[in-house]
Amino acid sequence: MIVNRPYYYQACVTLEAVSAHGIHSGQGDATHDVLLVRDANGLPALPGSSLAGVLRHAYRERYGSEAAENLFGHLGANAQPSWLHVTWALVHDSHNRPIEGLQAKAGDDPLLAFLQDSMPLVRQRVCLEHTGAARDTGKFDVTLIPAGVRYTSFIGYWCDGSEASYQEWQRLIDMLGGQALHIGHGTRCGNGLFRVSELAQARWDLRTPEGRKAYVGRPRSRRDRHMLQAVAARPEDTLHVTLNLQSESAWRIGGGERSLKPYDKEPDLLPQHELRVSWHKGTNKDTDTARLEHQQHLLPGSAVKGALRHRVAYHYRCLTGEYAGSGASPRTDDCPAVVSLFGQAEDTDAQAGVLFFHDLFMQSESILLMHNRIDRFTGGVINGALFSEEVLWQTPLTLKINLPDPRSLAHVDAAARQALQRALEDLSNGWLPLGAGGSRGLGVFSNPDGLGPQWSDAGAWINQEPATEANT
Repeated sequence: MIVNRPYYYQACVTLEAVSAHGIHSGQGDATHDVLLVRDANGLPALPGSSLAGVLRHAYRERYGSEAAENLFGHLGANAQPSWLHVTWALVHDSHNRPIEGLQAKAGDDPLLAFLQDSMPLVRQRVCLEHTGAARDTGKFDVTLIPAGVRYTSFIGYWCDGSEASYQEWQRLIDMLGGQALHIGHGTRCGNGLFRVSELAQARWDLRTPEGRKAYVGRPRSRRDRHMLQAVAARPEDTLHVTLNLQSESAWRIGGGERSLKPYDKEPDLLPQHELRVSWHKGTNKDTDTARLEHQQHLLPGSAVKGALRHRVAYHYRCLTGEYAGSGASPRTDDCPAVVSLFGQAEDTDAQAGVLFFHDLFMQSESILLMHNRIDRFTGGVINGALFSEEVLWQTPLTLKINLPDPRSLAHVDAAARQALQRALEDLSNGWLPLGAGGSRGLGVFSNPDGLGPQWSDAGAWINQEPATEANT
């Protein structure tokens, strides 16, 4: 017990992955660029340091640096330890039980057996230049855990009994109950989105015999919640923009390994698809049971981000008069609007982006297109140039992009915001194709309801005038 902080608060948090995710170890092997952090059972886990860092960043964005330092600690002349203790979040088995301790038979569970694979999911990525071609050394792959997987962690807090100290804890609980968390690799590209599936808390006053006895007997297992009270979830209140779209005809994001429909001959080009985990009520209705769902077609957030990134650069240069021949760099990475909205990965001047894209899973109709290649001299078909392509057909979908608290967006100038709005309008008007084959008519989406981009703040941030930026 900390003498001047005699109250102990404990929260048990269960996180469910909304998208594919992964905390990466920084190491690779002979075939893949990055591998996942794993626990002693060889199962994926969310390290406590990663969770604490994400919570600290989200708390600082919402309540300011001083409040974050008071709760999470800081270095310097008046250094202070963190009053929060965050444990590793351990993965759940197919019966919704966190896996604690060494498990010799973890592979007997179908979900855990799948997660013990060194590469449960592998996404192929490519970075395009302003010319539309792949950048040199811009091809890489990423190892991920599928969407739907659950993890549970404990968060402990030492409180001094003051109203200010209590408010620090209550703010953290409110934030967990009403805000999505972005954890791990590629959070701006659609990966690592989590929601709080369950949240429960308790408080013990260690100045009293009853409090000390209850504290000693508090739940030590992530499966045990008999002394904890459930916390109701709150609606999400973060700034975001949504856009209802429907493909006008066919479209495809590449990367599929096999067709989800039976064909006599497997198509040569396939749309991307992935497994995900879904949870269903068990036979006794009290516990959830996990299933590895069938493969579903996928629109990765990185595909939307890449298209919007280049279009934002185009509109920003139109707005600021940086036309061809003006001497400005044509590279998308050098555009100030791209840097402020999407970030940059420079060794000495790295900056995170402010736009968080979402992966979209969907059930969509597909059709088969046949292609051949014509000899330009003879007008005949070139031998061996006949190939097939499976494409998705007239798919409805809803894009969503999250942003942090508007107070942390003051560095995004009015021209960059207007360029983003124009790029989103291009997408809704069918002027910005997504995915492969845009030059041959694929990937054209439009907004069927005609409403265009819908901002959660009714457009207050995106239409903010330059004169008010200093007051933000």
